[in-house]
Amino acid sequence: MFPAGQDDSAPTGDIMTFNNITKSIKNKINNFQKSGQNKTLKIKDIALIPEFEKMLAMDESVVSAMTESMKSEGFKSGHELHVWLHDGKYILIDGHTRRYCAMKAGMSSVPCIIHHFDSLEEAKKFAIREQTDRRNLSGEALLQAVANFNFEKGKGNAGEEKGKASEIIGKQLGVSSKTVEKTRVVLKEATEEQKEAIRKDELSVNQVYNQIRAKATVEKPESELPKLSAKEKAFIDGIRYAIAQINSGVSRKELYHQATDGFDYVKMTAILKDTDFDKLFESEITESKTSTIAG
Repeated sequence: MFPAGQDDSAPTGDIMTFNNITKSIKNKINNFQKSGQNKTLKIKDIALIPEFEKMLAMDESVVSAMTESMKSEGFKSGHELHVWLHDGKYILIDGHTRRYCAMKAGMSSVPCIIHHFDSLEEAKKFAIREQTDRRNLSGEALLQAVANFNFEKGKGNAGEEKGKASEIIGKQLGVSSKTVEKTRVVLKEATEEQKEAIRKDELSVNQVYNQIRAKATVEKPESELPKLSAKEKAFIDGIRYAIAQINSGVSRKELYHQATDGFDYVKMTAILKDTDFDKLFESEITESKTSTIAG
């Protein structure tokens, strides 16, 4: 019997202790499951899905060397495939090159680490972290890795983690948020020729990004160019007028007197209108090259 005012159920403290123990056991089980268990699987029983299969392209030189190594030394310990057990299927999330090489080497089964993830996004986050931990991302690999992320506002395939997507993703890939943002621009705006140059390591992602931005600046509509005040425009016109006059043979002394002895704006406007500055500078470059050769 319990004192008056208390029921004869288990004390509140004991219930809280039991709940805490249960929660702790569940957490340990979950952590153990997600840490992975080793198991040898037949290659034919391992499923491939596009979300992971296309995450990073295979390097032909790596495939050739790895296949020969497996033929002579077998599948090395510490290089197991990472597999997600989901809905009764073994889905390959990391190790596509190793799986392919094992098949080429004549193997029918491979060592794997089995993982249990709560979602596809969590599995992708793990796979990308595994791959970036093993290598410095090439331009092509960086494009592929960033392309695989979901840029929904506030997320970067990071579950409940909040914040700017590029910062979250950069943290996962081991690069700066600025690099992620530049890579996104390249993915959206680069030409096929520029992307091919990245794949061949002829250009970096940063170089292509700079090319895109330079082109955008040149092609910017006049309406988007910064507005000049009347004073700024007059100053620029004055410089252009001086260049045109000197090019036509007017001496610097004469030009000085034009400016100080009652400047003729009508004359300046007419001269600027009639002067083709592109041709003017082209002829100047040609003369410079000719004099260099003669010298």
